[in-house]
Amino acid sequence: HEFYQQYDPDFGMYQFVVRSDESIRHNQFFTTLRHHAAMMMLLMAKGESPVHRMWVEHHYLALAGDVFREFDPVKLVHENARPGDIKPATFDKMIAYINEHYQQKIELEDIAKIGGYNVAYTSQFFKRQMGISFIDYLLRLRLREATTRLTSSDEAVARIASSCGFADIKAFNVAFKKHFHLTPTEYRKQVKEIGRKTTLQNGVEIVSVENQDVLDLLHSFLSYEDDSRAKSELEFMSQKLETLKAKLADVVKAL
Repeated sequence: HEFYQQYDPDFGMYQFVVRSDESIRHNQFFTTLRHHAAMMMLLMAKGESPVHRMWVEHHYLALAGDVFREFDPVKLVHENARPGDIKPATFDKMIAYINEHYQQKIELEDIAKIGGYNVAYTSQFFKRQMGISFIDYLLRLRLREATTRLTSSDEAVARIASSCGFADIKAFNVAFKKHFHLTPTEYRKQVKEIGRKTTLQNGVEIVSVENQDVLDLLHSFLSYEDDSRAKSELEFMSQKLETLKAKLADVVKAL
């Protein structure tokens, strides 16, 4: 935060909400974002070194700059903020409420009450901030929880549907198939057949960059530019590291 606060003193109080849907997922902005994120993961997978850290920071700053340019930040309220310093972070309260209660029945009216707005304005406000509607955001949270339970437990599908906030198993099946093009049962079977490629930490699925499929996916995100340019970055960094190692070895010999 200190770096960015040179340019904007309030930067530490900003939250950037970046969401995509099918209509914008493959545009230049999101493709570029995936490129920088993939480069950071690939570099970190290669191990710690001064050169790698430098290039990770390069891609991080590029990613942060793109987000800062394209999205209006939401200013958060910190516990130590003085009265009158900043306005209440209405949007942050809405998101926190949804994230905490998505397994229960939530209506747009509930979210509107938190902000003190009417339903129509709340709907527009939410879509403007998130890039997707309230219903789509809620559905994604529920489906994310459902996929985690399907792959990490033997719970009955009906029980998973109920505990993730779906009205009934039919609604769950319809939503799941529309999103993943598989029924929950088919999804669970497929995951078991190919084997798990993620681990669970506090209910969140963690992807390992040591998995070849994951590495292939990350490399596929580099293609928004000329492939040779993206690959040359990694090759240059590897060569630079080898050069540094050689120089260090010469220094050690001279001692």
